[in-house]
Parts: sequence; C-alpha cells; structure tokens
Amino acid sequence: MPLDLTKQAIGPEDPNAELPPHLASPLRDIQGNILKSHGRDHSQHLFITFTEVGKAKKWVASMAGRVTSASAQWNSSLQRHKIFEEAEEHGYPAAWRDEQLAMQPSGVFINLLLSYKGYVKLEVPTQRIPQDAAFQRGAQDPDTIKKLSDPPVKAPSGDPEKQWEAGFQKDFHALVIVADDSPAKVAEAAKQICDEVGKNGGTIAHTEIGLVLRYGENGPVREHFGFVDGVSNPLFYAKDVAKVKPAKGEFRYDPRAQLGLVLVKEPGGTGETYGSYFVYRKLEQKVAQFKQDRFTLATELAQKDGRGAANEADKELAGAYMVGRFRDGAPVVAFASESGVGKNIPNDFDYSADANGDKCPFQAHTRKTNPRNETGDAETERSRRIVRRAISFENGDKVGLLFLCAQSSIEHQFEFMQESWCNNTGFLRPKVIKPKSSGALDTGLDPIVGQGPSTEQEWPKKHGKSDRIKVTLKQSVVLRGGEYFFMPSLSFLKSLGV
Repeated sequence: MPLDLTKQAIGPEDPNAELPPHLASPLRDIQGNILKSHGRDHSQHLFITFTEVGKAKKWVASMAGRVTSASAQWNSSLQRHKIFEEAEEHGYPAAWRDEQLAMQPSGVFINLLLSYKGYVKLEVPTQRIPQDAAFQRGAQDPDTIKKLSDPPVKAPSGDPEKQWEAGFQKDFHALVIVADDSPAKVAEAAKQICDEVGKNGGTIAHTEIGLVLRYGENGPVREHFGFVDGVSNPLFYAKDVAKVKPAKGEFRYDPRAQLGLVLVKEPGGTGETYGSYFVYRKLEQKVAQFKQDRFTLATELAQKDGRGAANEADKELAGAYMVGRFRDGAPVVAFASESGVGKNIPNDFDYSADANGDKCPFQAHTRKTNPRNETGDAETERSRRIVRRAISFENGDKVGLLFLCAQSSIEHQFEFMQESWCNNTGFLRPKVIKPKSSGALDTGLDPIVGQGPSTEQEWPKKHGKSDRIKVTLKQSVVLRGGEYFFMPSLSFLKSLGV
C-alpha cells in the first residue's frame, strides 16, 4: 500500500496502540532506524566489500529475512513501553523491569545499507539505482571533499592526522549495522554475519564499534564533550509528538516532519517501496582541544567582567555559547545557567526573542544547524533538516561520534547544511533583523563541526547583553572517514536473489 509522503505524525498517539493496517503493510517493507532510532546502547558497524557477485547477491537477498523492519521495531517498542510502564507498579521498578526485559528480549536490531559502488558491483540495472547525485558521487569523490572542506582521503604528506584513517581508504559496497543493549549479543550476531560474508562472496573491509553514553541509568544520551545529544530530531510518529506537545496552545517550534523528509520512493523496488539515504562520517572529538577552547572563551568572559580567572559558571556559559545548549540540554537562548532539567529537555523554543544573538550566538552549533524559522523561508529551512542516528565510539585514546543521518536527499539536506550553514562564515546573521554593523565580524564557522580556516568570532560579553568580546577558537572535531549509503526496502533485498 502506498504511503503519502506529505503526511506527518502518523500512527496512533496512544503509546500502547498497535499499528493500523494501512501503516502496518508498508512499514513491514521499510527498514527500521529510519522513522525512529533503534535506541540500543551498543552496536557494530560492518563495512563490506563484495568479491563474487553471484554469491553476494544471494547473501544480500537472504538478509531480507533478518533485517529489522519499521513495523517490527514498532512492535518491539510497544513491548518495551509496556514493561517500563508496568515496572512503576512494583516495589523495586528497576529490578522488575530488568528481569522482564531479560525474559522478553526484543532481539538484535539489524540494518543493511548499500553504497552506489555496491549497487554497481551487484550489477543492479541503472534504472533501479537510487538517483541522488551526491549518493552516486560518494563521500570519497574529490568534488565531495572540496564541497564539504573535508580532509583528503590520502594526504600528500602521508600525515595520519591530515587524512582519513586507513580503514576508510577503501571501497565499501555495503554496511551492516548490528545493535542491541547487550554488547555480547551484538558481538555474537556480528561474528555470525562476518562468517557468512566470508563464505558468500565478500569480505569485512572495516569495523566500527559504537556505544551510547548516558547521564545516569536510562538517562538522556550525551556525547564525549559532555552535552546531551539528539534532542531536536524530527518526529514522524504521532505517539512521539504527543510526548512533547505543549499542554496548552501550539508548538513554538514544531518538531513534526513529513515522511518525505526522510523517505523516498525506491527506483529499484517492485511497486510502491521506500528507502532512505544515509550519510556516515566518523568524527573524532578532540576533548582536550574543546576544553581548551571553552577555557579560552571562559577566561575572556571573566576578564571582561573584571575577574582574573574563570570560574565554573564561566566555563558552563562558554560551552553553552559554543554548542547552543548547556550540558544538560537546556537552551542557552532561554537560560543563563544550567537548569537541571533531566529527561524533560526543553525543545519547544525559537530565537524570536534573541534576534541579535545576545543569548545564543549566531555561530552556536544548534543555531547554525537548526535556525528555527529565522532564515526568512521557514518551509525551505525545515526541509533541510536531517534525521540523526549517531552513536559514540571509544578506541584507545581516540573518542568521538559515528555520525549517521538519514534524509531524502543528501545534496539538499546534509551537504547543504554542512557547506552553506556550518562552514559558511557569514551564516547566520538574519538580514531581516539587523544588518551587520560597521566593524562587526562575520559569524564564523560552527565551533563544533564547522570545517575551514579558524577566524575571530564575536561572543556576548554578558548573557543577554549586546556588548561583544572577540575570541578565536580551534577545530575540535575532525573527520576520519565516511561514505554515503542507501537503506533499501526488504522487497528490494529479496529481489536480488531472483
């Protein structure tokens, strides 16, 4: 049954309700982790190169029976919600919940994605290959690297700090994501898939291991800089919208999104089938550099306030200026200090009361990547949103984010956001509000993921005041490799075995 890609907030609002038949049918053919994050705390990402086409096609087809569909994910979520809800009725909720989860495991979550080179390697006819220009170009292409100001795959100097990691200097044909709350179950399922790949015309070219960082047990997800992560993802299901809908009135910032933000009709499918484009980027987070940048900004704030040294409040404010939120997720546009909001992280806000960037600098990461209706074209702006499905990694002294995002167009969404917003030193300073005054600086790079030469930037001297200080920060996030993929439908995967 076809989906209306202009629809938003699909499905029932009741978190205990089953999927209605008109949605259950198409969602059985769409992979999970697109419309809703898989939500597991551990994962392995298996990058695959195919060597024998015939065997590889049959193996890919066999995976159609093992990948997790969107409907299976819904049912699993339904089961978990009931367990968490019922746990509150017991004397020791956490113990009862953990016992029930062990007795009723949801099963290992699996995704399978193909790169453009993978489609070609598997001899898929041209008309059945997803058509997004960026997807077909790929992340390693020199035009992509130039467009995004990425480091080269291989630096002329051979300096490992100025090029991609060796594991990503290869052609990838497929990516399998294996996820579960148990790292042992992930390892067992990943090993089984690796063994199968080796016997069926492929090799595991590279592996990444992800783990979710949280604030406390079952607390909000954070990343290695210490900030709550993934707060403002677009919402597609009505039950998720209902959780955050204001008790009175309408949203100030509407988190809902049309299905067409992330789903596209699949050219390779039979009938009405759907998939999504995914961007994969391994981002190393240089925590020491971030802390130094935060301290540099905090010290300047303290000294301009007549104090010789920065205190903890200065450091918290400096970090919030850079990210756009405090570490607990409280938006700096609304709060002047950490609010301790815990799980109920505010997201229903915009920048209408901060037109000049006196509370949240224009270059702050969350303001650059999600301007919240201040570009002058809200509809186009909202169509640029991406759907983040990232997870952290730790590898010796290297830490960071295995960045993964879904969208209906890599070129229109991720690439535009990175090139025209994050890397654009002139964005965001809304001309409709206040032209740049004489002597004022450009906003500069996004201080978290912006790429390009560092420049001096202006920061509010006092939260909410118009006076500015000027500070230059260094890059604390570095790309270590990546690729573009498409997550096909289950029916497409099955068709490869015919």
